Amino acid sequence: MKHFVGVDIGGTRIKAGLVSANMKLVRESVAWLEPSDKSEDGLVRRVAAVIREVSEGVRPVLVGVGIPGVIDRSRGVVSRSPNFPEWLDFPVQRRLSDLTGHAVVIDNDANCVIVGEAIAGAGAGTRSLIGLTLGTGVGGGIFLDGALWRGVNGMGGELGHVVADPAGPPCTCGGRGCLEMYPSVNGLRVLCRAQPVAGVDADANDLPEQLAAAVGRGDWTARAHFATAGQALGRVLGSLLNIFDVKKVVLAGGVAATFPLMQEACTTAIRGASFPEIAAGVEIVQGTLAERAGIIGAAFQWQAQPGHD
Repeated sequence: MKHFVGVDIGGTRIKAGLVSANMKLVRESVAWLEPSDKSEDGLVRRVAAVIREVSEGVRPVLVGVGIPGVIDRSRGVVSRSPNFPEWLDFPVQRRLSDLTGHAVVIDNDANCVIVGEAIAGAGAGTRSLIGLTLGTGVGGGIFLDGALWRGVNGMGGELGHVVADPAGPPCTCGGRGCLEMYPSVNGLRVLCRAQPVAGVDADANDLPEQLAAAVGRGDWTARAHFATAGQALGRVLGSLLNIFDVKKVVLAGGVAATFPLMQEACTTAIRGASFPEIAAGVEIVQGTLAERAGIIGAAFQWQAQPGHD
């Protein structure tokens, strides 16, 4: 049986796995990044070591890598990455291929997560969908007629930087009121700092879980924060549905688990922003692959190319 390797590079760790041709995770590994691993040379060495570990005894057909940042996929280059400020036009595809001897392809990490969910997770069997990763920030992917839409520059699907409220809080991209500043850890943090919630630490890594627990205790401020996040999500989704007219939205990432607390406000906002005929029958579902989505999507990103069937 043919095997593929998927690598999901984050700001603090690398997740990698050997994936079978039927998209089953055969073997996986997690490597935590040290400061020395974040240089170009250090990263290449660390990723190559993880690839060797998960593919021991097997020669993969292809190694796919998901990386945060602006990716020039046609050249195999990371133009820049917010997680790795030292990188500038980093030819990671060539460097990894030279070091490992394997064919390598790269893509944006959020694209890989959405591809994973689209072909092997919550979106399997759906030809067209909108995907969002709700994590520290908000990423996205647009899956149309079985292929990922990347746009002219390869940056299509930056849904986290669609403006939900022009008067909203400043975003790291330089704009204001981007979707990323609402249904994400960073967004919920801004809301909790502006209006604190009793028993909730706005700086905690598990802020979404703490905030959800506060809702369970009957805290109305916590409930209002999720409603604000849901309203922003619904405004953006309503506009996206008007453009793409799909019937499925997949939410991946850790904050997606709190979507039930945003759902009512989100649904109301969608109805206010999109045509009734378009909003009718839209299904918003949570991803099913959890942390496997980025690995499987990276390994099978080639399957989401236009023209591939």
